[in-house]
Amino acid sequence: MSRYRFVFSWRWIRLHVLIWLILLPSFYGLGMWQRSRYHERSAENAVIKTAMNASPVPIEGADAVGAAVPKSERWKQLTLVGTFDPAHQFLARNHQNGGNPGFYVITPLTLGDGTSVLVNRGWVPTVSTDEQQSPPIPAAPAGTVTVTGRLQQSETKGNTGIRDVTAGLPTGQISLINTASLAVTTGLRLRGGYTEVISMKPGDSSQITAVDAPSLDEGPYLSYWFQWWLFGVIAIGGWITIIRREAQHRDREAAEAAEEDEYDDEYEEDEEYEEEDDDTEAETGLEPEPETAVASTAVPSAAVTGAASGTATAPAP
Repeated sequence: MSRYRFVFSWRWIRLHVLIWLILLPSFYGLGMWQRSRYHERSAENAVIKTAMNASPVPIEGADAVGAAVPKSERWKQLTLVGTFDPAHQFLARNHQNGGNPGFYVITPLTLGDGTSVLVNRGWVPTVSTDEQQSPPIPAAPAGTVTVTGRLQQSETKGNTGIRDVTAGLPTGQISLINTASLAVTTGLRLRGGYTEVISMKPGDSSQITAVDAPSLDEGPYLSYWFQWWLFGVIAIGGWITIIRREAQHRDREAAEAAEEDEYDDEYEEDEEYEEEDDDTEAETGLEPEPETAVASTAVPSAAVTGAASGTATAPAP
């Protein structure tokens, strides 16, 4: 553990705080948020599937006057029989179809008991680049009609995230399909929710595009959920890798420093040995004889040897 003692320094403590107290809790929290969104979407899709597989039921037993539609009852398929009231119809703005701006046509349907229900007949496009301008509304079928539709909750800022700005819009336009406010505006006894048309007899105008069936796509929440947690695993792996590389770097520096110290010690020992040799020669007074001196003394010795043997060397002619 001594090689990792540096991780307790202040510089490294800041890294630990960044990883463990900021990044990892953030990644975990974001992953849990995407997880909750995924489960919400899955639960909603289960409700839609159940509703779409069930047979339509009369609206009288599913949506009462002034009552709020529970979220669990949304998308329930209903059967409505009555007559349209075009005198109190509206255009719900800011709705697109295939990326094109337009309006939903909202027309009350008066039932046999005298109560009314708002019916979303479908989508019509804008007539110009000015989205404030109301397009002409195709006439609703006259007489008694039979509508099969999907039950929806009354729209509020709470369940749509859209602020109600109907008061500032041109006459006949609304920003939210809010049954409570429209009941006050029209004076009708409106039931608590509204209905999206699936089919109608007799049929509606061809100029109105039916509202698409709900999508059962679960969205990107599952992949986002695992991505955020994968970022957490990567952060931990990066933290470990940085610490290990720093330890390896410090080990290499220590090894290089040790080699340099060993080289310096050997160099000092060599210098001390040479100094000892110099001191020894100085004390004895001996100096090494040059090789030329040895050669010059060799010739007289030979001459002396010849003289002793009585041999004379004749000079060269």
